[in-house]
Amino acid sequence: MFNLSSFPPPAAVVRILLAILLLVFRLSAQAQAPAWQSARTVAAATAAAASNYSIVTATAVDAAGNVYLAGSFTNSVVLGGTTLTSLGERDVFVAKFNPASNQFVWAQRAGGTGNDEATALVVSGSSVYMAGTLNSATAGFGPTTLTSAGASEVFVAKLTDAGGTGSFAWAQQAGGTGSDYAFALAVSGTSVYVAGFFDSPTAGFGAITLVNAGAFDVFVAKLTDAGSTGSFAWAQRAGGTGFDQATALAVSGTSVYVAGGIASPAAGFGPATLASAGAYDVFVAKLTDAGPTGSFAWAQRAGGTGYDAGTALAVSGTSVYVAGEFRSSTAGFGPTTLATAGASDVFVAKLTDAGSTGSFTWAQRAGGTGNDFAGALAVSGTSVYVAGTFDSLAAGFGPAALTTAGAGDVFVAKLTDAGSTGSFAWAQRAGGTNLDGASALAVSGASVYVAGAFFSPTAGFSPTTLSNPNANTSLGYLAALTDPTLTATAAARALAPAQLFPNPARRTATLRLPAGAAPAPLTLTDALGRAVRRYPAPAGPEAALDLGGLPAGLYLLRGAGPARRLVVN
Repeated sequence: MFNLSSFPPPAAVVRILLAILLLVFRLSAQAQAPAWQSARTVAAATAAAASNYSIVTATAVDAAGNVYLAGSFTNSVVLGGTTLTSLGERDVFVAKFNPASNQFVWAQRAGGTGNDEATALVVSGSSVYMAGTLNSATAGFGPTTLTSAGASEVFVAKLTDAGGTGSFAWAQQAGGTGSDYAFALAVSGTSVYVAGFFDSPTAGFGAITLVNAGAFDVFVAKLTDAGSTGSFAWAQRAGGTGFDQATALAVSGTSVYVAGGIASPAAGFGPATLASAGAYDVFVAKLTDAGPTGSFAWAQRAGGTGYDAGTALAVSGTSVYVAGEFRSSTAGFGPTTLATAGASDVFVAKLTDAGSTGSFTWAQRAGGTGNDFAGALAVSGTSVYVAGTFDSLAAGFGPAALTTAGAGDVFVAKLTDAGSTGSFAWAQRAGGTNLDGASALAVSGASVYVAGAFFSPTAGFSPTTLSNPNANTSLGYLAALTDPTLTATAAARALAPAQLFPNPARRTATLRLPAGAAPAPLTLTDALGRAVRRYPAPAGPEAALDLGGLPAGLYLLRGAGPARRLVVN
């Protein structure tokens, strides 16, 4: 018998063995990743004009599983049975897609003769909210016309989804004489939050005026939706003398979280001051909404000596997740230090909100030797999903390795949050030979929706291949995969509890039902079990409860799962 250990193998054999081992490792890692279930272009893929352009920049899902998309386009696009035509350069579009019928239900456009872009989208019941930036002197949103006062202005608009149709209800603008941008949006009940940055010396948000302290300052503002109208309730600025920008937003009850990047040597967030350690640092901050006012509660920074930025945010209970890119050779996230493997790497980090303070719990990196960055984030239970673009020849996501097919490919990956630690579970890619990327992500049940744009002549979402007749021109897409772990756990896991806030309450309280909950009539009882107020079954995921005239005391709300305690002041 030959003892192979006594015969050093030739270098070529070593390389072959290593290649086989690497292939086996990659195949085993990839086998855990769910395959793409569907993919489609978001606009008719025609060769009508080489300048045709479309991109999906935001997506959201409702309680019934419908998918809403927002983005920008030039010339004309066809979404289902609707053709939208731009008035000038880029216009905004928003559309509703039904996965069950695999059809677009309705689509609307907005904008003027300049470059107008949608950057954020949220859905609450039958209300669809969209935010973005106007470059047109005047821009139409259904019956409302907004007029820009500067180079670019913030807009927030509401549409009402009537099932088979959608129409604009109201639109509001904000800003000043300079360049002002909205990049993020969140909603809680009738409160609509928008965040971005402004370089106008002064920027108006309704009756509130913010004063710029530097090149760009962060803003976070709240609007109140009164049904057919919306108005600004409060606005806050943050930052210093440099370039400070907000690009992500999330809300849970009265806690409003914002993330982005700071370049100022000292950037003020209310009582907290953050100092950038490099060219640009990540920040995550929390504001508390007190109704007519909002104020910063805490702020945290992360990063190193290079360029590092937060681009996406999600919240679940007291867990706040932030994702983005870091170019620093080493970047600190509280007790965790990440080391980049290339030009820029993806990071996903978790913070724990302790009320008046917030701190980093864990952080993970992904990527390779090229430029890799995160564009979107979503959370469902302990599953954290991140999507973006990678151009590394080989990009590692924990045990999974993805290989690019061109200048840049789409990626979507899942991490599992184990409390004090987080780790990548799987990763999946899509794309072609040119630059392709993901900028939007949403989770509905076991379906994970990814959207963005691709420049490749063909983009593979195996087993589906999408065609772009105008190669090198952006074409929007919507793709979906099914996470089997969500399917398995959904049957065994009880629904998350309903949320009741504020608590204590005075005149009104809001009930938020978990996804998948069946609405039922509600009864409010006193401490002795006597019914004191009855409410109809909620028409959407949230319901406002009138508490007017009730004496102060302890009550129980019944009909939304386990009885919920409510203190009335």
